[in-house]
Amino acid sequence: MPRRRDSVALAAGLGLALTLAVVIAAAGIRLDTGIAGLRIIHRVAASLEVAAVLWLAWIARRQPAALAALALTAILSAVGIIGGQQPAPAIAAINLLGGLALLALFAWILGRAAPGTFSGKRFLAPFAGVVAVQVALGAWLAIVGRYGAVLPAHAMLALVLAMGLGWAGGKALGAAAIAVVLAGFTALHYEYSATAALVHAAAAALLVVSSAYSLARSA
Repeated sequence: MPRRRDSVALAAGLGLALTLAVVIAAAGIRLDTGIAGLRIIHRVAASLEVAAVLWLAWIARRQPAALAALALTAILSAVGIIGGQQPAPAIAAINLLGGLALLALFAWILGRAAPGTFSGKRFLAPFAGVVAVQVALGAWLAIVGRYGAVLPAHAMLALVLAMGLGWAGGKALGAAAIAVVLAGFTALHYEYSATAALVHAAAAALLVVSSAYSLARSA
């Protein structure tokens, strides 16, 4: 049983790392950062993630989260092929939100497979919901634009999360939330700097991972 759990953790960890590479590379492409090789990194990591999730789905075929990760990977693969290099906003939203959801699934599986107990407080579920709302608002800002009340709502919720996750989830979650806030405000201050925006996207992805992992450990 421990050996099987180690295999599940390894497969989920590989899937998580590869999906994180895909999400960050996609953000860099979307932001037109000019970083060389992003499309190659995106394609190679996405291809390897398929192998990792197939392995995970086989060794953890009785776990709904593993099967959900496999199904979501299939959907994202099809959407990516349909969308091409210049996807429509709806396709871009599916790719963005689906990629973050896949990160959360891998992190959840990894958290459930981890030994030991979680030392944080058991009040993470409401904040995980706020993280989901923040992700949706962030996707709107990234794809549709900075219009109306979405940007100030996104900023205010970010501050709430930074305080709430620091209290409910400990220093690591609080630090991740603060990193998201700082990168976001930096991107706005420096005339929408593509580099700061990319750091913001990467920090947001890591916040999703940290939240899902901690929630799984505390469940």
